[in-house]
Amino acid sequence: MKRQQFLKSFLGALGAIDILWTDIKSDKIYGTVIYDAEDPEERQDFVWYMKEDDVPNEDVKKLIDYLSKNKMIDIDKIILPINELVIDFIARNKLDKVWDDLFDIEVHMVDDGIESKESDRYFIHN
Repeated sequence: MKRQQFLKSFLGALGAIDILWTDIKSDKIYGTVIYDAEDPEERQDFVWYMKEDDVPNEDVKKLIDYLSKNKMIDIDKIILPINELVIDFIARNKLDKVWDDLFDIEVHMVDDGIESKESDRYFIHN
């Protein structure tokens, strides 16, 4: 459940309006990102290689939600240098690690459904 909640924030910040969960295994989770509910072409399958216990912590999710809510992500890039952002809801001594954890996240795009070719990846960068 933590993986789904985290991915809703992460993929939502990258333009997803909804996610269909297609398969959940102990070490990975499959789904389909929906960008436009009316257009079946505006979908992308994905796989995230992540165990439930290894999901990035709540501070990473809070940071993603903040960036998304304040429209600070353009496609997959944070629009300002991170040292110019005022992030006062995460302890200063944790913030560098939270940024590192965010920039380490990769969700692989899958073409032609489950067990098919991984073609690209979702990530956020500065």
